Amino acid sequence: MSFPAPAIRRVVPRLLGYVARHRGLMAWSLVAMIAAAGVELLLPYVIKLMADGPIRDKNPDALPGYALAIVIVLVVGAVIRGAQTVLSVRAGREIGMSLRTDVFEHLQRHSLRFFDRHPVGVLTTRVTGDIESIEGFFASGVAAAFHDALKLLVILVVLLVVNAKLALGLLATLPLLVAASALFSVRSGRAFRRVRAETSATNGYTAESIDGLTVTRLFQREAAAVHGFEDHVDRLRGAHLATVRNFAFFFPTVQALESLAVALVVQLGATGLLNHTLSFGEFLQFWFLIEIFFDPIRNLSENLNLLLQAGAAGERVFKILDEQPEIVSPEDGVRLDELKGDIAFEKVEFAYEEDTPVLRGIDAVVPAGTTTAIVGPTGAGKSSLLGLVSRFYDVQHGRVTVDGVDVRTLDLPSLRRRVALVLQDVFLFRGSVLENIRLFDETISRERVEQAVAAIRADKLVAQLPGGLDAPVEERGGNLSVGQRQLIAFARALVHDPAILVLDEATSSIDTETEHWIQEALATLRSGRTTLVVAHRLSTIRSADQILVLQKGRIVERGRHDDLLRQGGLYRTLYELQVRSEG
Repeated sequence: MSFPAPAIRRVVPRLLGYVARHRGLMAWSLVAMIAAAGVELLLPYVIKLMADGPIRDKNPDALPGYALAIVIVLVVGAVIRGAQTVLSVRAGREIGMSLRTDVFEHLQRHSLRFFDRHPVGVLTTRVTGDIESIEGFFASGVAAAFHDALKLLVILVVLLVVNAKLALGLLATLPLLVAASALFSVRSGRAFRRVRAETSATNGYTAESIDGLTVTRLFQREAAAVHGFEDHVDRLRGAHLATVRNFAFFFPTVQALESLAVALVVQLGATGLLNHTLSFGEFLQFWFLIEIFFDPIRNLSENLNLLLQAGAAGERVFKILDEQPEIVSPEDGVRLDELKGDIAFEKVEFAYEEDTPVLRGIDAVVPAGTTTAIVGPTGAGKSSLLGLVSRFYDVQHGRVTVDGVDVRTLDLPSLRRRVALVLQDVFLFRGSVLENIRLFDETISRERVEQAVAAIRADKLVAQLPGGLDAPVEERGGNLSVGQRQLIAFARALVHDPAILVLDEATSSIDTETEHWIQEALATLRSGRTTLVVAHRLSTIRSADQILVLQKGRIVERGRHDDLLRQGGLYRTLYELQVRSEG
């Protein structure tokens, strides 16, 4: 099956829905195309009149008038084509922006499981490169294709009117052109799909390599990284070369068929001139019409190129749009305008992938206003348990409740507004410290931010930054220390006044002095708030109201710090190991 067929059936009709959003621009663009095609066909007719008029009659006085007419036709045509280009490009960009916005908004609604499956580099390619191909199709391809199709139709009619015999001689080459075009479209469709796939793979590898550059340098794997990149580039080069080979086949074929058609027309036209059945002006008109006739056919390769790229890109973009978010807010979700903060895990079973359970039969109650610490070996499921509270993932069995209500029945925005999460790996956006604390929410006043910064004992550290709260933050906070980024994350969480505070290894990367400040602040901040904390340093959770000890996805111990030490189980083993390592 050729590629254009499924593209037309699946991609193009859906893209037309975006065209409808900007039908005004597209309509004016089509009007300009029709006008441009009509003006372009006036030139051969003016030349015919000049050849059969003043040239045949040897009347040089009339020539300037025809020359002026030719200039007018060319100038008017250029102006109309310029206007049409502006309208088409603007329409294409508007369509692309609408599609890009829809894709970006759709990505914002997806659950974290979706991003576990799709690398960032691949998704970036969808939003940028793939949609740029679609924009190019609407900005140039659609306009050119419609314009060329209209020209072909009008020229065929004019040719038949001028001289049916010559027109039929020209049409004799069309079956061969159609066959060559069909073969070209099939082979190019496959090649362009391969190009898009290899482009996504290369972008994904590049993004991953840049993110992991520190590890690459630490283990001196630069050469291996470059070798892997070269492999991706080689495959991408091969995909592009396949498209070049297809064009190398198509262009000479069209040129040869054009030469054959011209030879036939010249033969028939010369015979008509000798037999006086064709005037010299009609012959010239026919000659110029042939040149115009093959222009759109020569352009077919470029237009088809854009169509195939848009088809391949559109399939990939709509595949993302068709993948529905796994976690959505229910239409009649319960709103939590007032939240006490009672949390319960009831026989919770959870797995990221089927047949690979992460949490098994978790039963735990976290009363409102208390602090519960979760500890255990790496891979025990600590962070996974925290993620269920904000409903980043859904459980397979059992349920998680907040204030006695299953989180799956809650209105998601109202739930997440009342839950603040601080991670070990803090993500900061390019901007200022102030903007990163309030996350670009202008309704949060500067005074409120200053209060949050002071509450976590970070006001002195922030004051040391050039500009204080207005200090610039580079991409991912690269110009700040790990401790400074963590403090900003604490202030970001606290400025929203959450009812539930979730700390996932939030102090593991902070130096001892900074941690001492934060622990003092947390003692006050936890008052009246439900706090869930995963702690790397077990010494920091001695005051927790309860500690849940996880091992292989199960709660194997629970209690307060001193009680768990007396039990002599896993918690005591972990604590003693840490004390020895720190000593």
